Amino acid sequence: MTMHSLKDLVNDARAALNNEGTRIGPGDPAPLRFELFSAANSICSQKVRAVLAQCSQPYRSHMLDIFAGDSYLPAYVRLRLVGCDAIGAGLVNRHSGSTSVAAGGGCDAAVVPTLVDWQTGEVVVDSKRICLHIDAATAGCTSLGLRPDHLAARIDAELDTIDNLPNYQMLNGLPPSEDRRPGPLRGRTGVAFAMSKVERCERLLAAHADDEALVRAYTAKRAKELDAAQQLFDAQRMRDAYARAEAACEALERKLQAARTRWLLDEEVTMADVFWGVELARMANLGADSFWIDGTRPALAAYADRTRNLDAIRQAVIDWPGACF
Repeated sequence: MTMHSLKDLVNDARAALNNEGTRIGPGDPAPLRFELFSAANSICSQKVRAVLAQCSQPYRSHMLDIFAGDSYLPAYVRLRLVGCDAIGAGLVNRHSGSTSVAAGGGCDAAVVPTLVDWQTGEVVVDSKRICLHIDAATAGCTSLGLRPDHLAARIDAELDTIDNLPNYQMLNGLPPSEDRRPGPLRGRTGVAFAMSKVERCERLLAAHADDEALVRAYTAKRAKELDAAQQLFDAQRMRDAYARAEAACEALERKLQAARTRWLLDEEVTMADVFWGVELARMANLGADSFWIDGTRPALAAYADRTRNLDAIRQAVIDWPGACF
């Protein structure tokens, strides 16, 4: 893709959102390398914003309202398809319950976040890929970056665990016991939400039936959300989802108990700490801090407090308008 055509795609997305973007982060008013399309309450977006903050990396921010359907806008989908096609995994048409491209079996062309790197001319999608791209491209994270070579395998294992947690199910589906989610979510089973996205895709498919790229994107998205409505939210699947999340917390408790470093894997913050910080903040927001607040996982409780107070987590999640439900 030429830089000219990338500029056209980005300009079209800006126009569709009626949003020229806001500069976030330190530095002078020089042209910004990164342009981020994200949503306040998207956990994947929060990971990217937290890594950008941890790396003291300025960027141009465009906020999408995912409940209003901003991530389905044709101009945004066309931009994101560039990043999806670059991965080469195809478009996902099933829903794993997580938000991971790897776990889901492909890329979703109608979600956030999407990063534009103006220096390399790339459109980067999938939060883990974006965060690794930012870390590799910038020098402001730490002296060795957030994924130093000697810890890369252990960090990657943590990122994979976090990336594959059933966040979509826990956000939208009915918990197996007391529903401690915030008021706007309480009582929702997830089915109606998924079906509303199916219906949105059907309207867009009818409106753009002559556009091959958009038909491809909306067809896959419709199939994915229909699968979610049919498969993800019954009582057994929700019990399984919460059990997987609690098992991950128990494994983290054991690692923290055994750790001899200031943070999970090192004396310095790594990307594992940033990702876990965002994940634990989301669990707490959904009332799933019951995994650790009863005193059974004291190391995890202390770690959740420490990561919550990281400047990057506060900037990207705790103090970001609309990030918590």
